[in-house]
Amino acid sequence: MNIEKNILTVSEAACVLSCSTYNVYRLIHTKSLRAFKDAEGRPWRIPESSIKDYVATRMSSNDFSR
Repeated sequence: MNIEKNILTVSEAACVLSCSTYNVYRLIHTKSLRAFKDAEGRPWRIPESSIKDYVATRMSSNDFSR
């Protein structure tokens, strides 16, 4: 997975994960995807490492060997 940015918006994360922004918000609120808001309370930001960790977790929890 090659992501060009270190920090993504919810919309960008949805694009990378091929899901809706609603699902990204759900992942954030269930703590499945690490995200943060800065001191000024701007919209959620998702670190690239969080996306990679989430995908790796999902890949290891599925059995693709069949």
